[in-house]
Amino acid sequence: MADRQPDSSLQQRIEAVIRDFPFDNYGLNDVDIALHDYPDDQEWVPALARRVLTALDEAVDV
Repeated sequence: MADRQPDSSLQQRIEAVIRDFPFDNYGLNDVDIALHDYPDDQEWVPALARRVLTALDEAVDV
């Protein structure tokens, strides 16, 4: 598995996708409001992006 830096370009793109995702369409209004009103305060976005990167790396390594 590749070692990803927290500020990697790919991770930043994944974080942007997470922040822009229309969570309100899935019944997650509070998440959608938080991402819209306070996008940089959502500490879980980078953690989720790292998990996505890990899953992608594992899929590529298989």
